Amino acid sequence: MNNKKFKFLFTSLVFGCIFIYLSFLVNKDIFHNLDYDTLVYLQKSFNRIVDMPFSILTLLGSSEFILPTVTLIFTILFLRKKHLFSGLFLIFLIYIFELTGKLFIYHPKPPMIFNRYVLHIFLPSSFIVETNFSYPSGHMARITFLTVIILYFIFKFTKNKLHKNFFIFLSVFFITVMFISRIYLAEHWFTDVLGGLLLGVSLGTLALSLW
Repeated sequence: MNNKKFKFLFTSLVFGCIFIYLSFLVNKDIFHNLDYDTLVYLQKSFNRIVDMPFSILTLLGSSEFILPTVTLIFTILFLRKKHLFSGLFLIFLIYIFELTGKLFIYHPKPPMIFNRYVLHIFLPSSFIVETNFSYPSGHMARITFLTVIILYFIFKFTKNKLHKNFFIFLSVFFITVMFISRIYLAEHWFTDVLGGLLLGVSLGTLALSLW
């Protein structure tokens, strides 16, 4: 095993263990006040003008957007690099973790009174994993998984340091806005989104270890 593969596996293990531990704590409902206070704070901090752009971000985290993007990456790598990047299929594990969490981890959704999703668009995937619980955020996990993969290949195939720094900034900014939007819209609690972030990094780095 080369050094780079070991680093990816180690990173995946660390984030995976943190995700499991967080899941255990969430099931104990010890973050109730933190979740509630964070949601209220964000909704008070932002003007309602962000309702629309944040709602659009919800669509970007859907399976209808993510899975075609993953398929496109897989196809490009196969056609241009002659490489079957099987690690990309680990994205389907997110659905297993998401369904398991939303069935067995006690974490009721934010009350509808807080909801600020303004688009009258409800994609089919929204009803695939539909329970009364909300942990973890599948949107956050899928977006993070995809961002980890894309950022790695940008670094691998881009030589310009300025371009690399720009894409780092863009990735961090995008993940941060997605993180905030999921809570602000009351689609998820803080711990749901944090769990999705940890899961996405864990599976994304595990996928890269298979490159």
